[in-house]
Amino acid sequence: MKKILLYSGGMDSWLIDKIWKPDEKVYVNMHTRYSEQEMKKLKLRNENITILDFPLGQFEREDKIIPLRNLYLTMLICNYTGNEDVDICLGATAGDRVLDKSFNFVEKVNDLLNYLYSPQWWIPAGKKIRVNIDFKDKTKSDLLDMYLKAGGTLEEAFNKSFSCYEPDEEGHECWSCKPCFRKFVTFADKGFTFSEDVLKKVIPYISKEIIPQIKSGTYGRGISEESLILSVYEKYKDFDTV
Repeated sequence: MKKILLYSGGMDSWLIDKIWKPDEKVYVNMHTRYSEQEMKKLKLRNENITILDFPLGQFEREDKIIPLRNLYLTMLICNYTGNEDVDICLGATAGDRVLDKSFNFVEKVNDLLNYLYSPQWWIPAGKKIRVNIDFKDKTKSDLLDMYLKAGGTLEEAFNKSFSCYEPDEEGHECWSCKPCFRKFVTFADKGFTFSEDVLKKVIPYISKEIIPQIKSGTYGRGISEESLILSVYEKYKDFDTV
């Protein structure tokens, strides 16, 4: 089976690429509010990536959710790979709460796609498809540990991955959104040194947006992640201006 990684260049997919070692990385330009900046970063890195155009951004909600996104994307990869058997990796990790990154989703979509690609007049030999979330039991810290143990460095992982919903016009992370803060917490856990500019943005965001959710029991990503967030916040709380 050909191994295809659905790739965004964000921290999770960047690390999974180094660990899983796909045959091909596919970035789907969905024309979301942050697609342009993602693509700029990918081009700057000069990575070997296939780019497919699929304007799902027209269905993007205010909270950045695109309903059915991973169903669309897995079907797109099936079409892109023609009659070739394919193993499609979704960048799901522990703490992801959307249902299209769940084990139940993967079971259902595999049944559906393999049924639709079973032998028939237009594809006599059929096509085998595996959609996987093989890293679903790994936290972001786990992925970073796996990468570091394989010889990677914190600096490379931090500088080459891009996780942000609201980058500025120059492509810098905002450090005041969910992907940015989760990346920050992961690297803080490993002792990465941040600039004061980053800390002055991300710590107030955690204080205002995340800690109240943890205290009210609505954060929903598990005790392990919540404890890590609180520990990191305690370390850098002097930068809290809220």
